[in-house]
Amino acid sequence: MNELWQAAIFGFAALLHGMTGMGFPMLGTSALSMAMPLSQAVAMVALPSLLMSLLVLTAGSKQGIYQEIRHYINTYRLLAISSVIGGILGVWLLLILPAGYLYLLMSVVTLYYATHGLLSLAGKAKSLHVPTHRTSMMLFGLLAGVVGGATNAMSPILLLFLFSLSDDKNQIAKASNLCYLLGKLVQILMLKSTYAGLAPTQYLHLLYLTIIAMAGLFVGIWLRNKISVNIFKCLIFLVLLLLALKIGHTGITKLT
Repeated sequence: MNELWQAAIFGFAALLHGMTGMGFPMLGTSALSMAMPLSQAVAMVALPSLLMSLLVLTAGSKQGIYQEIRHYINTYRLLAISSVIGGILGVWLLLILPAGYLYLLMSVVTLYYATHGLLSLAGKAKSLHVPTHRTSMMLFGLLAGVVGGATNAMSPILLLFLFSLSDDKNQIAKASNLCYLLGKLVQILMLKSTYAGLAPTQYLHLLYLTIIAMAGLFVGIWLRNKISVNIFKCLIFLVLLLLALKIGHTGITKLT
């Protein structure tokens, strides 16, 4: 039953990731962390997330896959490089700090951002905007990398910057997934000992979950092209709200 529950979450999270460009690493990690240590859950989710981010980055390319990746690397290289540096620090924190504190910190940040975003869409609050100059891009990339490396939850920080920079839903999805892609590479390299400790049955389970996730991803990418920008933003904030509550509950559970 637990494996079926994990498969359902992976499929749903991948669908949302295809539609919004985010959500899979956070939801997938939460699902697996119920049955294994956080470091193992992060490691297992990193592999399908790496493939997923690459597919989102290249989906719907009008100039070829290589040119598409090159374009986003050139445009967002400061954000990407700083997120890699932050990711290294984040994985180090994951290995030395109690996971509960990391989850609670991320829950508070995500809950505030999601709630404020929904209120702004309803006209009850002004939209959050941050500076989008080069220094700001580097700072947000660094912070997102630290949080992502430690908890797989870099989305709120990245989206705060990207929504201030653009309203293009495809650009937002692809730019954020460039950072996710590099962050997953950092996690995979730094968690080699964790991969060595996984049992063969866990790798088979991961393959099964990855196949389900890829199917959900392609459906989500197709749906993204059918929705408006406002619906796109609303979906993101709702997903973040649910994730914030889930992450907070996980953090409290791990500390009690």
